[in-house]
Amino acid sequence: MIPFLKPRPLVSVCIPAYRSQDFIRETVQSALDQTVSDIEIIISNDGGHPTPDLRPFRSHPNVRIYEQRRRQGWVRNSNLALSKARGAFFMILPHDDLLRPTYLEECLRILEEDDAVFGAYSDIGRDGGLMIASEVPGTVEARMIHVMQNLYNGYSYRALMRRRPRDWAGLRLTPNPPSDFCVDTTWILQQAALGELRKVPRPLYWKRIHDRNTHTQWRTLPGHMLAAAWRRQCLQMGKIALRATGDAELVAELVAHRLDPRNVAEAPAHLKALAPLGCPA
Repeated sequence: MIPFLKPRPLVSVCIPAYRSQDFIRETVQSALDQTVSDIEIIISNDGGHPTPDLRPFRSHPNVRIYEQRRRQGWVRNSNLALSKARGAFFMILPHDDLLRPTYLEECLRILEEDDAVFGAYSDIGRDGGLMIASEVPGTVEARMIHVMQNLYNGYSYRALMRRRPRDWAGLRLTPNPPSDFCVDTTWILQQAALGELRKVPRPLYWKRIHDRNTHTQWRTLPGHMLAAAWRRQCLQMGKIALRATGDAELVAELVAHRLDPRNVAEAPAHLKALAPLGCPA
C-alpha cells in the first residue's frame, strides 16, 4: 500500500528520546502491550546517540523512528514527535516511563464518553509513592483559574488527547529557555484551554525517578535563574489564559497570584523558599 493511503491509527504514542538506551526497550514494549492494538508508536531519537535497543523495533509495522542527528532539546524534540502523529488520539510518553496494559483503553473510555473532555490520564505510580493527579473540569474560565492558582506537577504531560488539526498551533510545547523550566506545567494550561482534563483514579502509569530526569535539573538552578524562569512561565501562562478567556482583568489577577509561588498549592518547597519570585526576567 502506498504510505499516504494507509489508514490512520486510532492512537499515536509519541516518544521523544534522548540517551535512552537504559530505558527505551521497556518503554516501547509497554506501549506495544496495550489492550488497544490500533496504535502507532513514533520515536524521535534526539542527538544521534547510538541506541542498540531500538534495533528490534525498526522493522515493527506499528513503530516509526526518526533520527535527529543534531541535538534538539526535549521541548523541540517533543514537538517534532507530536508533529508526526496521525491518530485520532495522541499522547507523549517520555522515554523512561511505563504504561500499564489498560492505560490507553481506560483513557479512551473517558474521552469517548464525554466530548467536553480534551485530555485523559491516570494517577501516577513512582518509586516511593503515588502521585494523585488533579483534574481540571468546568468552564474555560474555571479551568484557567484552577491551573494557574494550583497546579505545578505535569500530570497531563502524558495525557491521551484528541487530535484535532485546528488545535495544533495551540498545543506546541512552549519553550522557557535556557532550562525549559516547567514547560510541562505550561502545557497543562494549553490543554485546559481546549477542554476538560479528567483522570482514571488509579495508577496506570509508572514514572521512573532517577538523576537524569529533566525536572531534577531545575532544582539546581541558581536562585536568580529560577526566579527568572518562574516569572517567564507565569507570563507565558497569562498569554495562554488571555487567548482562552479574553478577560484581561481576570488574567492580570491570575498572573499576580502565580508570581508568588507561595500562593500555588503544588509549588515545591525550593520554589516557595525563594518567594517572592516576581523579579524582572
